[in-house]
Amino acid sequence: MSKRKLTLIIFAAVTAISICILAVSLPIRLDEPYGEVAKNSEEPYCLLVLGEDRVSGSTDVMMLVAFDSDKERICVMQIPRDTYADFGNADHRKLNSARDLLGGEKQLCSFLSESLGISIDGYLSMNLDGFAHAVDAVGGVEMELDRTFYYNDPDQGLYIYLQKGRQQLDGKKAGMLVRYRSGYRRGDLSRLDVQKQFLTAFFKKLKDSVSVSNAYTLAKEVLPYVDTDVNVVGAVSLGLKALKVDNDRIYFLTLPGGEVTGKNGGSFYVMSCESTERVLEEYFTLKDIEVDCNRAFRNSENADFYNIYDSEAEYLINSGNEEQ
Repeated sequence: MSKRKLTLIIFAAVTAISICILAVSLPIRLDEPYGEVAKNSEEPYCLLVLGEDRVSGSTDVMMLVAFDSDKERICVMQIPRDTYADFGNADHRKLNSARDLLGGEKQLCSFLSESLGISIDGYLSMNLDGFAHAVDAVGGVEMELDRTFYYNDPDQGLYIYLQKGRQQLDGKKAGMLVRYRSGYRRGDLSRLDVQKQFLTAFFKKLKDSVSVSNAYTLAKEVLPYVDTDVNVVGAVSLGLKALKVDNDRIYFLTLPGGEVTGKNGGSFYVMSCESTERVLEEYFTLKDIEVDCNRAFRNSENADFYNIYDSEAEYLINSGNEEQ
C-alpha cells in the first residue's frame, strides 16, 4: 500500500469521526482525477458522513464533520434523522429519506450545502456492518454505561442487551449501543447524546491504536463497507495535522432545534435557524452566511414548527468528556 493511501486512511479515521469514525479507511477511486483534499481557503474541510439503516436502507445517521487546520480543531454536528426539510417530495419531509429521493449522496450534499449555506467537500457512507468491523479493528472500546439497555424486536431482527457498568464494547455491542433509542425519555435525541459519548471514547482509542504499521490491517477490515467520493491529493498533510488535534479540541453537538408533532401525529425535529447560524459561524469558521436561504427547513403553515424555526434553541457543545 502506498504512503499516500496509508495517510488517507489515517485522515479518514480522524475527520470522519461521525458514526464512530466508521471510516478507518477511504477507498481511492483510480478512475477519477485526483482532487485537492486540503482546500486553499479559510474554510474548514467538511465531510457529510452517513450511516445506513440495515432494515429500511434510509440514512439513520447524518453528521457534518469539519476539520479546521488553522485552528487545529474538529467539529462534528449531528443532524437528527427526523429533521424536517422540504426537498421536493410532499409525502416525505424527513431528512433520513432525502438521499434516496434526491438521487444519491452527491445530491444530498448539494441540497444541504445550498440550504445550510456551507461548502460540503465530500461524503462518506457506511452501514452498520462496517461500523462493527471498525470497532473490532481497534480492539473494542471501554465505556461506563449508566443503565441497562434492553430491546427486542423480532420483526427487525433487532436484539439489544447491555448491562449497566464499565465494560469493553466489541463491534456487536457498540452497534447495540448506538442504535438503541426506544427506552429514552427524549428518544432519538438521547441516542445522539450517547453517540457523542461513544465517539469521544472511540477517538481516544483510535489515536492510541492507529499507526503506519497497522493501518493496512485496519483498512482491510472496513474497506468493503465504505463508499466515498473523496480523492487523495492533499490528504497527507491534512491527515497528519488531524491526528495531532487534542481531544479537548474535538467538538460534538447536535443541530440546534427542537421536537414537534405534525398534524398527522408524526414526530419531527425542527431546526432553529438563528442558533444554527451561530454554530456554523463559530465552530465551522464560516462568516456572513445565510442559513436556509431557500427556506427548505421552514414550515410556515404549522405554528409549532415555525415557532421553533424562528426562535433561539439551547444546545450543548461536548469537548472530550465534558460539556461546555
